Amino acid sequence: MKRALFLLFTAIPCALYAQSPVIQTLAYSRQMIPGIPPGPGGASATHNPLPTSYFLFVVVKKGTSVSTTGACVQGKWHTATLKRVAAPVEVDEDPGVPTGKKRTLVEKTADDVYRIELQDAQDEACGQHVRGALPQGHDVVVSLQSGGAQWLAAAKAIVALRPAAAP
Repeated sequence: MKRALFLLFTAIPCALYAQSPVIQTLAYSRQMIPGIPPGPGGASATHNPLPTSYFLFVVVKKGTSVSTTGACVQGKWHTATLKRVAAPVEVDEDPGVPTGKKRTLVEKTADDVYRIELQDAQDEACGQHVRGALPQGHDVVVSLQSGGAQWLAAAKAIVALRPAAAP
């Protein structure tokens, strides 16, 4: 009987985890650099006042309806929305020099792809916004809701794209 209970209690969490609609989480960043070179009379080499752009995507099982309230990006909580996009998702390899070369951020897939659109950064801790523990060692954690369940979509690292010059 103890063995049967043990198997039951170990199988339930595995079954719940297997039902997660999240297939993949992808995170990219592109730093904007000033048009004035660093040095005397120019911008500081250590301080860049221009914002970093984030390209965050979550791939979920086809037909799954998901929503989000926000995402934790490098330890800061941001309110966010989801926008469904068509795959493949591509951006210019070098936005400062139009060469026609593209970088694929999300490969073609039959599943649904959503772009996480970050809005305001909040002063609150990331852990206040999700049930349970946040995965440690991840640069991006997105809180997703599907039905009555909450799922976490996490990316270990943010891949840096080639910087773009400020317009």
